[in-house]
Amino acid sequence: MRLAIKPFLLSAFVFPGLGQLYKQDRKKGVLLLVSANLLLALLLLAGVMVLSQEYMTSIYPAALNGENTRVLLKQVISRPRFYVPAAIFLAIWGFAAMDAALAPSPPPEDKV
Repeated sequence: MRLAIKPFLLSAFVFPGLGQLYKQDRKKGVLLLVSANLLLALLLLAGVMVLSQEYMTSIYPAALNGENTRVLLKQVISRPRFYVPAAIFLAIWGFAAMDAALAPSPPPEDKV
């Protein structure tokens, strides 16, 4: 039996699902990896969409300097289109870390 600290560290500090793969729970690990990657892509896409929309409506003729960038990032983070996928992503990450630490390893398969 492997220690539960390594799977927890893999899922908590590297990426969701890696702890499950380490514990050889392949179905759950792949499902968590795929869902976390899709949500991360959705989060980045939503952030870029809101960022470009806010830039075009509020700052466009001006140059994109440090102050304008801070204003844009505050506007992006305050939009539900951005924080809903972020909250779901963080929830999946937390679930993966806790599941990797607490769930028992599946029994080894017999090889004939």
